[in-house]
Amino acid sequence: MLGLVLGLFAALPQGGEQDAPVGLTVIMVDVGQGDGLVIRAPNGTIHCVDGGPNGQGSSSMLPAIAALAPTGYGFTFLSHFHDDHHGGLDELLQARPFVFAYDRGDVRRTNQSQDMANYITAAAARRRTLTLGQTIALGGGATIRVIALNGAVLGGGGGDPTTSAQEENSRSVALRLEYGQFSMWFGGDLTGGGNSTLDVESDAALACGDVDVYKVNHHGSNTSTSTNLVTRLDPELAVVSCGTGNTYGHPTTTVVNRLNQAAAARALLSTTTGAASVIGFGAVGDIRIDTDGKRYRVRAQNGDFLDFYVDEVTSTLAAGDVKVSELHRNPNRVPDTNGEYVEVVTTGPRPLALKGLRLADNGSTITLAANYMLVPGRPLTVQVDGVGSRNGGLPLGVSLPYSTMALSDTADNVTLSKGGVTLDAYAYSGAVPGGDGVAAERRNLATANSNANFAAATVAFGVGDRGSPGRRNDADTTAHPVLIDVASAPGELVLRGTALGHGLKWSALGVAYGSAPGFPLLNAHIPLNFDPLLQLFLGTPGTLVQMPAGGYRSIRHALPTPNPLAGVQLWAAHIVLDLNTLTIPGASTPLAFVMP
Repeated sequence: MLGLVLGLFAALPQGGEQDAPVGLTVIMVDVGQGDGLVIRAPNGTIHCVDGGPNGQGSSSMLPAIAALAPTGYGFTFLSHFHDDHHGGLDELLQARPFVFAYDRGDVRRTNQSQDMANYITAAAARRRTLTLGQTIALGGGATIRVIALNGAVLGGGGGDPTTSAQEENSRSVALRLEYGQFSMWFGGDLTGGGNSTLDVESDAALACGDVDVYKVNHHGSNTSTSTNLVTRLDPELAVVSCGTGNTYGHPTTTVVNRLNQAAAARALLSTTTGAASVIGFGAVGDIRIDTDGKRYRVRAQNGDFLDFYVDEVTSTLAAGDVKVSELHRNPNRVPDTNGEYVEVVTTGPRPLALKGLRLADNGSTITLAANYMLVPGRPLTVQVDGVGSRNGGLPLGVSLPYSTMALSDTADNVTLSKGGVTLDAYAYSGAVPGGDGVAAERRNLATANSNANFAAATVAFGVGDRGSPGRRNDADTTAHPVLIDVASAPGELVLRGTALGHGLKWSALGVAYGSAPGFPLLNAHIPLNFDPLLQLFLGTPGTLVQMPAGGYRSIRHALPTPNPLAGVQLWAAHIVLDLNTLTIPGASTPLAFVMP
């Protein structure tokens, strides 16, 4: 029996929720006014969707590919025959041994540019014509499926592209990428009926179904991203590639507001600030998405990131689960319409899925349609403007829909709720801490909100206002308990440890057959028995590690089938050790759970 139990925990834990997930990677490369995306399949094979304008294959796409440490090369996919999509593909095909170069075929191909000729020459015998409904294995369990091409849609629908004001765009290939429960749409410049174009989007989006991430069609042009597409794809995150100061107006106000609205606030990120000062998205350079099929991390080029769950993951939230930790109601270095923010945090034992969370003040209510993953102790800023060059230097956060929140300088009521349950609220008036250029920081996250429980920020951030957006408040005096959480399912056991305020100390996550009588260690009593299971568990990688600075970590173990401990009640606990003082500053209460 002990040998079977040892095998239960022998595998190296992977996928700690505090870290980026490991599996599939997609990078939307900043190629200027164009599209160029790199996919690294879970087995290390590289694929590309479009290649940006001429020169961007070599200058931008190839460096992005090299940074992913490829183990092999698979396919290129060309959405349609416009130079800002295929211009760099010949450079990729010449430089790397891609197996096939897929495109829509030569039906009414009118592009006779030198860039087009270069692509045809570079593809040569590797060129293949996609077929409707074709599913292509990318490696490691990731697949891509053809939803639309040449105006035709999987399952029927679409139309005749020759009737469209933009025939080539209407012929764009639409693809659905899948890995586990994660899904993403690529649609080139597919048209949705705007500006007298053929509406292929509506039928294609219906055929595709719900996705987690939407690669915005036609760089955010009014020709595309129709209301039907947004409703039917229902993405949590949209990403758009366009050029700084482009003359097309991309991404347009219409499209940004259609994707990110008060009743359904989606995350929207762009490679650049685009053509004008449109508010409602973040501008981040290269956009990298990593997913294990259950959650995904989106990282900006400067290293800032946001975590999301796939939309199948939900959280039922109770009072106190999400808290207002800071607010900046009167920026000084930038206008209020760019620099105001509300910061939220969770201090519980597990990450939370925020889809459906409502943020209200006296003037507006915003409902999150993006399934942000709120990690304990890692604050999330909700910003009126997501562009760092305009908002005072805030970290990457939730970009609110345009003109939906305006915090009063003197009196307001900021409320967090979900499903009719009030999670937290701060009604301020009178002698409110902070003010002109100074945020108000919450002192104690464990006690009720009031003016007395907030303090004026003292440390400058960004371009000079004072506050601590995206990190623990300088005024925070909360005495956080050490917490343990267990999530068990067939084939998997996840242990989670929260120890806010104990970052960089050492953390032990243990499992034992029993919790009483426990045993003494250093200055504390350990609430687990030092039985054979605990001894075996302590010998597995990841059980005892240095706690991340934020004070939260998790480990995941694969369980064998059949599970030798199925149906057995076990106990888990989280112990924090200070190796400098050889003391135990905190331990959780033991948590009982039953192995699946």
